[in-house]
Amino acid sequence: MFQAILVSMILINCCAQNDKHLELSFGPHYSSYHLYWNDEAARNQWSLGGEVTVHNIIPNIGLKLRGSKIEYTISSDYTYVSEYIPLTLCTSFNIIPFLKLKWLRLSLETGFGMYFWKALPMEMIAGEDKKGRDIGFVGGFTLQVKPFKFIALEYVTRYNYIASADIYKYGFEDKDEKLWENGIGLKIIIP
Repeated sequence: MFQAILVSMILINCCAQNDKHLELSFGPHYSSYHLYWNDEAARNQWSLGGEVTVHNIIPNIGLKLRGSKIEYTISSDYTYVSEYIPLTLCTSFNIIPFLKLKWLRLSLETGFGMYFWKALPMEMIAGEDKKGRDIGFVGGFTLQVKPFKFIALEYVTRYNYIASADIYKYGFEDKDEKLWENGIGLKIIIP
């Protein structure tokens, strides 16, 4: 988490020399997450999160740092409440740079992240809490509509692949988790 924040601050500081291309934005995202846990069926969950964006570090390429908290109830041999806190850093590519519209932006995103997770047993027999952090990868699209100078609305769809399998610790049934995110967001833009 600290490394992602540090990288973002260094890039923001480097970009401050050319403030014509610097744009910071933040705001809440309200997303539906589908969790594929150990290859079981998807579970749907709404969650809130936030994002900090720097556009045009290089023309039509920017960075996005985002985080959220997701909570699921998972049933296997025992029932668990599982929490995920994905913190991702993505490169954002403007895929319609030929349209010189300031109110519309469609971007392709790819990056990596740290996924903090915790599984809390709901039954006392279930055993101890399991928690950890794993690396993962993210890819997706963002459609941003900017009706006002300092406010934008976004629709996002992203796929998160979490490299969390540990057969030595959790057995052969343990597989990597996947999160599919679809959501909308409201952003406040600081030019």
